[in-house]
Amino acid sequence: MLAVGVSLITLALEISVVDAVQQGTAHDVVDVVVAVVLFGAVPAAVIGSVGAVIVHFVTREASSQWPAVVLAAALGLVAGLIVWSGDFGVAVLLVTATGVGRLAVLPCARRRTA
Repeated sequence: MLAVGVSLITLALEISVVDAVQQGTAHDVVDVVVAVVLFGAVPAAVIGSVGAVIVHFVTREASSQWPAVVLAAALGLVAGLIVWSGDFGVAVLLVTATGVGRLAVLPCARRRTA
């Protein structure tokens, strides 16, 4: 769940930065982060858990971790396009968030030998 949590926080920060740029002010950054985390926690946990299982089973025989990071990012794109009905901008933010989330658990992964 560490990867899902990191992904959610990353997405919240990304959305708050986009909002600040669009509004021309950073006054709402904390509010946006809190709102995204509160309203996104359950969907992120559900979708992220499914994605984590897929990444695990597809990449469990890989000798390095980079395929898992790339697959997590790709699944983030697919989930973003499905959840946000084709809003490519938000889906790209989710690609970054899922990739960062998967990178966060690299130290936790057992070393794989080929």
